[in-house]
Amino acid sequence: MAKLPMPRPVPTLSGKLVTLRAIDPARDAADYQEWNQEPDMTRWVGNIAPATVAESQQELERLAALPDKTQWAIVNNADGRMIGRFFVVLEGREGALVAGEGNRMAKPYWRRGHNRDARRLVFEYVFGTLKADVYETHCWRDNVNSRQSILAHGFHPVGERLELNPKCGEMWVRCFFQMTRHEWEERAAHEKGEPGETR
Repeated sequence: MAKLPMPRPVPTLSGKLVTLRAIDPARDAADYQEWNQEPDMTRWVGNIAPATVAESQQELERLAALPDKTQWAIVNNADGRMIGRFFVVLEGREGALVAGEGNRMAKPYWRRGHNRDARRLVFEYVFGTLKADVYETHCWRDNVNSRQSILAHGFHPVGERLELNPKCGEMWVRCFFQMTRHEWEERAAHEKGEPGETR
């Protein structure tokens, strides 16, 4: 199914540890360039690290211009630096509104709560503002860090598929995950210490 146009302007979402705001290519290029030089940042994704700050700015300009994705810079509240990026897409599928995502977090901020804070903000936006019925994500099975993070954030596995990884030209197993609106509502209520909704 075709992806739907995403709302503009890109909304700013504020959390405890991070703020999600529209990408500013000129402002964010140096930070983006710096954390992409860590090999673990590009090991599991399709692109290669930009070689220069100018290339980083060009890549961010391209990403920010995509009409069918809401692209955010993940900004560390403590110092205002860009430490990652997040995007969501939306499509209609068999009568349901389905959201998809992609995100990256600079390695120094792994397992420190920043990605969880960012995802919580996106959950609220996807289900609360965009009114999605289902939220989907995926990762390579061998990407243990991502797989564990996805499960810890409340997604449930829905299948696996053997796919070509064009970056290395090999067949890898991709894992797929979902979260439904009801699951998000129950999880959000639990985190607030409230009883879950009964259906």
